[in-house]
Amino acid sequence: MRKQEIPILIAVFLDLVGFGMAFPDVQLRAQHLGASGPIIGILLASLFAVQFLVSPRWGALSDRIGRKPIAVFCTVLSAVSMLVYASTDSLWGILASRILGGFAAANVVVAQAYMADITAEKERGAVMGRIGAAISVGLIGGPFIGGQLAQAGGSSLLGYVAASASGLGALMLLFGMKGTPPKEKREPGRAPIIDIRLLRDLPDLRPMFVLAAVAWFALACLEGTFGRLIDYKFAFPLHDLGLSFTKPQGASGAVFGLESLISFAIQGLLYAWIASRVNFRHLLRFGFVMQGIGLILTPFAPGLGLIFLFSSIYSAGGALANPTVNTICSNLVPENRQGELFGLLQAARSIGFLLGPLIGGALFDVSPYAPYILAGGVATVAALLVPRGRAQGPGAITVA
Repeated sequence: MRKQEIPILIAVFLDLVGFGMAFPDVQLRAQHLGASGPIIGILLASLFAVQFLVSPRWGALSDRIGRKPIAVFCTVLSAVSMLVYASTDSLWGILASRILGGFAAANVVVAQAYMADITAEKERGAVMGRIGAAISVGLIGGPFIGGQLAQAGGSSLLGYVAASASGLGALMLLFGMKGTPPKEKREPGRAPIIDIRLLRDLPDLRPMFVLAAVAWFALACLEGTFGRLIDYKFAFPLHDLGLSFTKPQGASGAVFGLESLISFAIQGLLYAWIASRVNFRHLLRFGFVMQGIGLILTPFAPGLGLIFLFSSIYSAGGALANPTVNTICSNLVPENRQGELFGLLQAARSIGFLLGPLIGGALFDVSPYAPYILAGGVATVAALLVPRGRAQGPGAITVA
């Protein structure tokens, strides 16, 4: 690991911890303020809708003016969004904080592009695994930490701590991230509202973007129903699960620890070794198959222990698939458009997060097993959609 990676990884982890703290709390807080199910859905979806629209633009702007200014500004904006969340006592305030969070989410996009900038193509899989580990552990840890904070001091304490985490991340970027020269020399021109020019220019990317959206759709289906599934199967009240019940990686602190360990071990420690020996196409298929198996088996588990096991299978598959998608796409795109690429990838994943909870929640009302069968089937089909390629070394792929 290069020394210059360390502040980036810490900053991404801190900001994603803050994000993860708020995600389940928004649902419970909005419900306490009298919001109906559809209103709660709008509050949750607002962040991803804004993220879908602005992330490609932030990424492209970082190509033109450099990574550091965008990364620092977005992380500061993320802290501001959590300050708004901490200080509000209305649904409108929560909505404002979510919209600000959507504008701020491109800090991860720019961090990924920066890591691609400083890494040779043959080493990119390893660095994508490390930043994927920082994202995953932050997302997994955030709900658990947020649950404890909310129980101790309510949503305000949670919001202030999350804002502090993002603020510390901004300082890490300000003083630890090296400035990079602009990569894109062209004038930006007038971009469409939904800017997908990169997919038009590089058609080999299109199937990879479908895979990114599909994978996160499956994840969001699970996230939106996991707490309800536990309650249905074992009659546990949601407060017994803590505020982390909406995360698929854990219904309790035990699962938080287990899944954190799995994600960190695979992405942060093992992924570079695996990717150097296994063709990316095979690795991606295997990751999606593992996700499909874990999802389909989860609702049929007769006890919490097996649910934790099946969730771990799913999590391990995601830990293999997500950095592989990022690496393949990064290696297909020229250096001067890496920011645009990662912005579009985040937009694709936003689509999954927009649709997953809505469809998964509706299916759960029909049958508690339905969203998991659908999500698992989608992940399995995604394995079949992985494009064929010609290997160039053990871990490389060229989409044909």
